Amino acid sequence: MKLVKVNQKFYDLCKQYGVADELMKNEAGRPGVLLVQLTYKGINRNFVVPLRSNISGKTPKEQYLSLPPNKHTKPGNRHGVHYIKLFPIEKEYINKYVVSGEYYKTILNILDKKEPDIISSVKEYLAKCESGQKHSMTPNINGIIDMFNMLKEEKIRK
Repeated sequence: MKLVKVNQKFYDLCKQYGVADELMKNEAGRPGVLLVQLTYKGINRNFVVPLRSNISGKTPKEQYLSLPPNKHTKPGNRHGVHYIKLFPIEKEYINKYVVSGEYYKTILNILDKKEPDIISSVKEYLAKCESGQKHSMTPNINGIIDMFNMLKEEKIRK
């Protein structure tokens, strides 16, 4: 598990293929937590779970891992790893996130310590998605997977 950036090409493709609903905007290379090889519908896939600065204070605690607030966190909101905003990703759309400063070093330490809890929570949520219990704010996981499959088929045909 590590901090990564999802490159803009991914977001552009999602918009082009009509599967961008509920994806977080890629504001200046928003960092995400990369969870490698989670099983979804029997297939191992890479998933990104965004770090969010302004998770509503009313959001159920099982939907996110709370982190120390950052400079963008508004009063009454939470900063954290927001499980229900996860989405599948292919490695070609991932860039390294350069960690600089004490704040992100602190975040990385927390993520390292909480890695088993994060993975467990995300696996549990993915199981709910598989059974049709996807939260309305969760990106279109199946649509993004279909997009990746179509893109792979197009490459093969060329």
